[in-house]
Amino acid sequence: MRASFLKYGVLISTAYAMVCMWHWKIGFTFFTQLSNIFAAGVVLAQLLTGSKKLIPVKFMAVVSVIVTALVFLTLVAPLMPGGIIGAYAQDHCASLCLHVITPLLTTADFLINERNYDWKRGHILLGIVPPVIYFVFILVLGAIGVRWFGNMTAPYPFLNYAAPAGWFGFRPDTIGPTSLGIGVGYMMPVILGLFVLLSWLLIRRRQ
Repeated sequence: MRASFLKYGVLISTAYAMVCMWHWKIGFTFFTQLSNIFAAGVVLAQLLTGSKKLIPVKFMAVVSVIVTALVFLTLVAPLMPGGIIGAYAQDHCASLCLHVITPLLTTADFLINERNYDWKRGHILLGIVPPVIYFVFILVLGAIGVRWFGNMTAPYPFLNYAAPAGWFGFRPDTIGPTSLGIGVGYMMPVILGLFVLLSWLLIRRRQ
């Protein structure tokens, strides 16, 4: 039961956030919501089956929610109209659940309860699978005409290739809610590098 406490916390935190944000359907195209749902789904599957085979899948989810928390804190929240406090207070603190509580509980559950697995160096590459799939998903949505706030071609300013910086530009004078002033082609390696770094750190911690 004690080993399941954190898992139940993940489920409750994620469920609360999704209920609070259900009115905002476009939000379910954000990596934040999808990675939280992914984490909750893996945790639920573990509770139902107890299978150790799910540990690598959970590893992908853990890396995803950690990056979600870090990117939101450093790149997204400071640019939002209400600042960092307003960013986390959105939708009755659903944002706090998505960007802080669920990532912390999922990570703690992984570090504490997932100890017996034969990790290999190649497992590091599992960490970049979710962001690559997500980026392709966003490109497809953008290509068929889906737009996010500020008429962005992506949910996040650092993926908005329609901004003045485009794919490989550098326009610091355009930094704001819809752009970081750096081309998407430059930001993607940075983001993927963060996924790889966190993957390496987690696997090293497990070995």
